[in-house]
Amino acid sequence: MRHSFSIYFYLKRRKLQKDSKSTIMLRIIVNNKAADVSLKMSILQEHWDKQNRRVSDMNPEAHDINAYLDKVSSTLQHHYRQAQLEGKHLTASMLKQRFMATGSNPPSLLEIFDKQVKDADRLAHAGQISMSHSNRHKLIYRRLEEFCKKIGRQNMPLEQFNRQMIHELELFFRTDCRLSINTTAKMMSMVRKGILWAYRCGIILTNPFSTYRIKKEESQKQYLNRQEIIRIMGKRLDIPRLVSIRDIFIFSCFTGIAYSDICRLRKDQIISDSSNGMYIHLYRTKTNHPAFIPLLPQAKKIASFYIRKGESEYLFPTISNQKSNAYLKELADICHIRKRVTFHSLEHNKIYI
Repeated sequence: MRHSFSIYFYLKRRKLQKDSKSTIMLRIIVNNKAADVSLKMSILQEHWDKQNRRVSDMNPEAHDINAYLDKVSSTLQHHYRQAQLEGKHLTASMLKQRFMATGSNPPSLLEIFDKQVKDADRLAHAGQISMSHSNRHKLIYRRLEEFCKKIGRQNMPLEQFNRQMIHELELFFRTDCRLSINTTAKMMSMVRKGILWAYRCGIILTNPFSTYRIKKEESQKQYLNRQEIIRIMGKRLDIPRLVSIRDIFIFSCFTGIAYSDICRLRKDQIISDSSNGMYIHLYRTKTNHPAFIPLLPQAKKIASFYIRKGESEYLFPTISNQKSNAYLKELADICHIRKRVTFHSLEHNKIYI
């Protein structure tokens, strides 16, 4: 789409500052419609060259200020030419929003996702999101860093992250990182959120994900049946770590608590009543919703044992999610269970029971 486009600088003469200086303004004109932007710089009116629309040599900072104005002009010209080449609809307000969001130095792809990492880290330390969610942002940043190196760059201007680059990134996840279709979909979803944030902030003029559809495949959900769970419960074990992971797994089966909540479950969150019943009172990590869960006899027996065991405030020993799933695989092999047993599969086990 063809546009008429121009920019120029002027002084805001009508409203002087306390030091009698005037603010340097930027005017962007697209199709005879204008948008003004304050550049947050001011000079004396006699130091302004009206003909060249620049600061005169009378001002000691003329060289630095004019260099900045040239850079602003060059940046806006680049945004305009880029929009023209891509056939994008463009307005003065859109260019103004873009300039106010990025200034004369638009952020790069990695800078945008570095901010996402820092924001997620702050939220995690404030208890607003889980550390695992924050770590996923760090993983996305590392993968994007690897992708840039793969295509021979240290970084990438954000506006160059177009639909073709999205395709190349998806291919990178599937081939170089050897991710499954569904794991790739999760990664691409997080990348899309970061790019969409930049688009909504006006940092980029168009959303390159607008025509992209995340691909997923139906996965077969496996669960343990009653006989398999009884087999795990009754198996004699001599290895302490497998005993611990079995107790945690069975406790989760009979309470429906996610592993993230199990890790944070404290002994003082197990409440006894006058009729010798036991309950769990907690706020779920994922939703922050309160839960009040009565303990079935199997879970009550495990809870009673671990309350008396050790001096830690937490009910169960701390085991990373990666190690816990590795121990569960070992436990399943010992019990001659050929299914893939993980804490995620508990969502189906607890329904079956």
